[in-house]
Amino acid sequence: MAHLAFMSLAESGHLNPLLPIARELVERGHRVTFPADESMAERIGPTGAEVISYEPRPAETIVIDGMDAAARATLAVLQQLEHVLPQIEAGYADDRPDLIVNDWLAWAGPMLAAKWRLPRIQSWSAHAASEGYDFGKFIVGMFAASPVKAEFDTLFAAILSRHGIPPLQLHDFYKPAEFNLVYQPKSFHVHNETFDDRYAFVGPTRLPAAQDWTPPGRPLVLVSLGTIISRPDFFHTCIQAFADEPYHVVMSVGRGISPADLGPLPANIEAHQHVPQPAVLAHADAFVTHTGMNSTMEALAAAVPMVAIPHTPEEQTTADRIAALGLGSTLAPADATAEHLREAVRGLLDEPATRQRLRAMQDDVRAAGGALRATDAIEARLPR
Repeated sequence: MAHLAFMSLAESGHLNPLLPIARELVERGHRVTFPADESMAERIGPTGAEVISYEPRPAETIVIDGMDAAARATLAVLQQLEHVLPQIEAGYADDRPDLIVNDWLAWAGPMLAAKWRLPRIQSWSAHAASEGYDFGKFIVGMFAASPVKAEFDTLFAAILSRHGIPPLQLHDFYKPAEFNLVYQPKSFHVHNETFDDRYAFVGPTRLPAAQDWTPPGRPLVLVSLGTIISRPDFFHTCIQAFADEPYHVVMSVGRGISPADLGPLPANIEAHQHVPQPAVLAHADAFVTHTGMNSTMEALAAAVPMVAIPHTPEEQTTADRIAALGLGSTLAPADATAEHLREAVRGLLDEPATRQRLRAMQDDVRAAGGALRATDAIEARLPR
């Protein structure tokens, strides 16, 4: 029996892909430990993994509406790490794992693996990096002109020094690990010809389960920017764009605003804080999305065409890939006017060639292997 340490951020897009893998490892007789705050522990518990509790730093809500905001959010990740890393390290003081599996933004993973000289597997809940596809350049470029760069660099150096961690740079976190799990089919991944056998393209680790949701009796458009991005102006624009159109619109506004803030809605539009997204996508004819990787894979699993409105560098990469593969269209946030949104959705609702390409990609998603293939790959790389 091996001891594996799983590490992730609390956000669903980072944590959720790891949970089915942790559960499968436990069911196969391995021991999985998972540093977590209280909100994460509730989701980790059913997997059978052991929680190593920590108290997070109170975090401000950052509206990611551009590159400066994305840089501040990345600084916030580092500030949170400064707070929780001593707690995580103490939790493993007399109980070192055999291997670390970490989300690409859970930087405690590469830091502690370097310090403890442990093998490590990187969990890419966004696009993966390779020697031929340098995803880290987007992040480094984002910081180059950011007003928070000096603060980030100073804090980064202080954390390494304080914890006795070998020299690292921000760019190192966006390089491939000894082995890498990627939660999309290889056919979807950008520059997929640059990836070798250090990568397992396992697709979504859990295909959408059946959930109760009653669809309307006409074409359906789902609108969501995920749980983190908060843009009341965007949802007001959607109301203007889709009012009185010959389809029903479901808007999932996320945790940053209340549906009541949007005021009275047209008869064909409804707004909710959250919806069972896979269940809604099972009936959807189009999806207006920020192209977070979980949302994108859920849409591809349901063969739903997308209007991509990316807000971060990794979302832009996903949006570009959707457009390049003919699986939907893309709009920059600044170009997402009512007229452009309406035209984009109309263009997707009656496009049989797009539907055909989506069905082929849906087959690739289903064949990728999911949590079982990911677990097989991890077991094959456990220290003997």
